[in-house]
Amino acid sequence: MPDSECSVVGVRFRNAGKIFYFDSAGMRIDSGEYVVVESARGPEIARVVIGTEQVLVNELGNEDLKPVLRLAVADDIHKADDLHQRAHALLPEARRLAGEAGFHAHIDTAEYTLDGRRLTFSFSSEERLDYRDFVRRAADHFGSRVEMRQVGARDRARLAGGYGICGRELCCASWLTTFPAISIRMAKEQELPLNPQKISGLCGRLLCCLSYEEDGYREMRRTLPKIGQRCSTPTGEGRVVAVNILRRQVTLVVEGQRVEVGDRDLGTVVRWDTASKAGTPPPSISRAEAIAQGLIEPTEEDLREPEPPPPADWLSERPAPGPARGRLPSREPRPERSPGGPPPAQRRGSQGPSPQRGGERRPPRGDRGPAGAPPARQQPGIPEGRRFERTQPAPPRPGSSRPRGEPPARDEAPPPREPRQEGRRRRRGGRGREAGGSASSESPQD
Repeated sequence: MPDSECSVVGVRFRNAGKIFYFDSAGMRIDSGEYVVVESARGPEIARVVIGTEQVLVNELGNEDLKPVLRLAVADDIHKADDLHQRAHALLPEARRLAGEAGFHAHIDTAEYTLDGRRLTFSFSSEERLDYRDFVRRAADHFGSRVEMRQVGARDRARLAGGYGICGRELCCASWLTTFPAISIRMAKEQELPLNPQKISGLCGRLLCCLSYEEDGYREMRRTLPKIGQRCSTPTGEGRVVAVNILRRQVTLVVEGQRVEVGDRDLGTVVRWDTASKAGTPPPSISRAEAIAQGLIEPTEEDLREPEPPPPADWLSERPAPGPARGRLPSREPRPERSPGGPPPAQRRGSQGPSPQRGGERRPPRGDRGPAGAPPARQQPGIPEGRRFERTQPAPPRPGSSRPRGEPPARDEAPPPREPRQEGRRRRRGGRGREAGGSASSESPQD
């Protein structure tokens, strides 16, 4: 390990690969430059991401660092590009050799070292396979030393590259250096659809971006009630049935009705016990205070003025009974009853007003004047009202000498009943017998 961190540089062999540290060998190297270094596989070109005098001491291990061979020139960069295209072109031939050798893994990439003496194949497989036969055939066919490296699904997507469902380049292929631990619990806490096509990346695993917002969702969830928790509101106690974390909106069920509560009312109007889910919620403010503060909108019942309470002695203050009690009001004021005048008629057919309907009395037909003349004035002493009487008496019933409408006398015999019509009875009986089909059409009197 060098005596000072000023002579150490950090390089990467891939765009989003791991950072390796090398000794600068006394050269001043800035970030962004390309250098040729000696790796475990041979000489390779790497890009400097941490220049000299930028490396922290605690980032270095206890192992001795290999020196940087030289700064990469234009010929080194062109040679590396040619070797990269050559390795990409031999992939179909390598996959054919793998099929002939019985190596059924998927060969993803191939890489040459800068001197062209070593060829490395990266493959992915769910099982452990024997690739010795394939290595022998590939070394004889390509004339280089062949090495095999097994990678996982995420590393395979990093090597292949591409664009995600967000429309941007894959995080693992652009800037993500390590893969975070991701679980399905993160998707549930963020209320995402548990559809594999929606929450999975090109590698077939859960999206790495689920871990980016996990801490934010966890912090926001602490300030919201849980589903099933009891809350107190000005209209009564409710229970939480849904929570929207991004909008900070809670859906309650209060007396059988769903109520959506926004962020402004949480903690002031709607309260809950943060320590216990099933505990008794703290008391909330009254409805009148909530309306005064503008937290809830008043209803028609809230805007209605309260009725004044009845007096204490309202049972003793009963109105005195009078002759006009229980009648409907008339259009004109009813004259007061004189002490010596006749009482209003109560029986139907009399000359007085009806106790159920008021109004001006119509004069009889004989008292009416010519057309256009005003009606005769009411006689003094007779109260106003409608007059109910018949202009002509009804004709008496046959066999009775009393007029219609008068009750029969006690000594008077009731009128005889009229004989029934035999033809009508005979027709009825005939219809019944014809319907039955078992009796004759003759009358029972015959």
